[in-house]
Amino acid sequence: MIYISRPHPFSSHARSFVALAISLAFPVAHAEKEEALLPVVETVSAIRSSGVAEDSPRSVSVVDSKTLTERPGMNGIQTALEEVPGIQFARSGGLGGQIVMRGFNSNNARSIVTVDGDRYRGRTTLEFNMFDPNAIERIEVIRGPASALYGADAMNGVINIVTRRARGDSDAPFSLSPRLRALEYASVNDLWGTRLELSGGGAGFDVMIGAHYRGAHDFDTPKGRARNSDFDSKGLDFNIGYSPTSESRWELSGRYQDVMTGRAGGLGAAPGAPIQEVTEDPIIERYLRLAYQGKNFGALADTLDGSLYVREFETDIYQTNRSNPAVTAAPHLKVYTPTVWGGHLVAMKGMGEHLLGYGGDFFREDFYGRKRQITRTNAATGALIGQTDWEHIDRHSWQTNIGAFITDEWQASERWTLSGALRYDRVKVKIGHTVDGETPAITEEFERHRENTHSALTGNLGAVYKLTPVWSLAANLSRGFRAPSGNERTITSTAGTITTLPSPELKPEYNNTLELGLRWNADAARGSLTAYESRYTDLITTRVLTPSLRQRLNVGDAVIRGLELEGSNELARHWRLAYMLTLTRGTDKSSHRPLPGIAPLAARLALRYQQDGWYVEGVTRGYKGKTRIDATQERKGSSYAMVDVYAGASLDRYIGGARGWKLVAGVENLFDRLGRNPAVAEDIAYPHGGIANPLAEPGRNFVLKLTSDF
Repeated sequence: MIYISRPHPFSSHARSFVALAISLAFPVAHAEKEEALLPVVETVSAIRSSGVAEDSPRSVSVVDSKTLTERPGMNGIQTALEEVPGIQFARSGGLGGQIVMRGFNSNNARSIVTVDGDRYRGRTTLEFNMFDPNAIERIEVIRGPASALYGADAMNGVINIVTRRARGDSDAPFSLSPRLRALEYASVNDLWGTRLELSGGGAGFDVMIGAHYRGAHDFDTPKGRARNSDFDSKGLDFNIGYSPTSESRWELSGRYQDVMTGRAGGLGAAPGAPIQEVTEDPIIERYLRLAYQGKNFGALADTLDGSLYVREFETDIYQTNRSNPAVTAAPHLKVYTPTVWGGHLVAMKGMGEHLLGYGGDFFREDFYGRKRQITRTNAATGALIGQTDWEHIDRHSWQTNIGAFITDEWQASERWTLSGALRYDRVKVKIGHTVDGETPAITEEFERHRENTHSALTGNLGAVYKLTPVWSLAANLSRGFRAPSGNERTITSTAGTITTLPSPELKPEYNNTLELGLRWNADAARGSLTAYESRYTDLITTRVLTPSLRQRLNVGDAVIRGLELEGSNELARHWRLAYMLTLTRGTDKSSHRPLPGIAPLAARLALRYQQDGWYVEGVTRGYKGKTRIDATQERKGSSYAMVDVYAGASLDRYIGGARGWKLVAGVENLFDRLGRNPAVAEDIAYPHGGIANPLAEPGRNFVLKLTSDF
């Protein structure tokens, strides 16, 4: 039974769309099987189990390599993630933006990103800018609490980026071959991108070395050009594996990334140009990781997976604030921090009908206070008024998180699969000494909270019951928690035209989530329908103190309810329908107001015709506008839908010697419709509309992508 509270949050049009989508979702009469049309059920490493996703009671989605290859466009991985139910892309520019998962923005650290299973720390607003889509093998998504697997902050879900590795026979003679992996173009912002690889191996080694570049100008919208939305991204990465035996593999991987990106609007840049302009130039990431995978450790484990890594960032942020009509303020921030160390060790052991997983992970984050210099000029003449000296504006902070977990997946019978997990975490935060300009009241508060240690016990219980070989039911009860970071306690920031005060007294928050699901997996149709309710206690949220002042506080309780549908149907030979639908409703129980920044309904329908070697696909994607809002932070929005058309072909079918080459061309937002994602932030102190408040989505976009995979 799916529970939706009253009054009903969705319109009659939305209910009709839900009914249509659900009717399309269920298995149809079996058409002649065309294996290439339907996705393959995969083992998902993010669930820290060697079982397949369909046997897990968790809500799991995979963006596979085929989807990543076929999705050209002007962004990074965010638009591909939007095809996953429960996820929206809160755009801030041509490249930048956050992921909103089950109602909460990733900037609020209630969902986490991992790379090859290791925690990605240090950039909750900028992390999605740092990935080259053509360097990724697949993206695994756990929707819903995963604190029992990953600890603090995995309250709403986990996005695991699995990077590319070289293919081939590592026992053959050693050789390396250069190749062009990808070349792409987008007209809406004159984007050009490419990736070059040197790959191969032999004598026990497998080697993948890549270099990429993506650059673009400001993007066009149906209302004009989105100023300050340009970007430039370049980087190097490598993955070198060595297999001393057939049952073990060592891996050394690393990455250097250099990104310049403008924020045209959204979080941190609303209301946008000309009032507020923000540019990160550059964002530098350095990353190094040593990992090991092995099999057959006797009574200890069937498989063992471990790693150690270090990551560091440097960012220069330039702002231009024209909210004062007489004076233009131009802060320059040096955020040469944090440095993060971490790693994990996970073992798997089969014991009869039980599959046990156990292990632990840790990270240490050193966040050194930001430095700032402000230049002020006369708004009318541009004459210099003054410039401040460089000053530290935040206290230093150090955070250490250590956790251990155990999981069990029990095949109790042919119909029942039961699972459970238990995890213990200990989080310690230490805050540094005072900085210049700190008020006596804040200094006193920090002195009472210089060291904070929190521990948490989290877990989940779940079951999958197979009604028939095709149909199954799933249920999962989870507990998650979030430990406020040292940075979150100490940071004194200006987001756009609004200042946020530090919050040294923050406490952890917790949530309990119940998920109920219906799944089907037939030759001609696969999909899932999931209903969930998450209840939060000691919710950390940003409170409005004055029109220009905010502060993060534990405010009480909140509830999120939602419905998520995804799947694909083979309608007839060569024809496939894929669909996604998300309904979300959130309430801050302490203020009795809706939670801000929630897209109430998001949907996607894709109809594909595929022949041997080529395909044509039409996509309709849309959002219902916000009508249930927190009027202190947001305004009502309008519904919209956009149409995309793609065509692709394997060139080796038509050109001799083009083995592995694929070409995709298309038009996104075919009818040049104006749309503003309901999850995008705005500044209600300034007029609604224009291009940047809230930021409009890109207009009509001609895209082209050439890839090789051999």
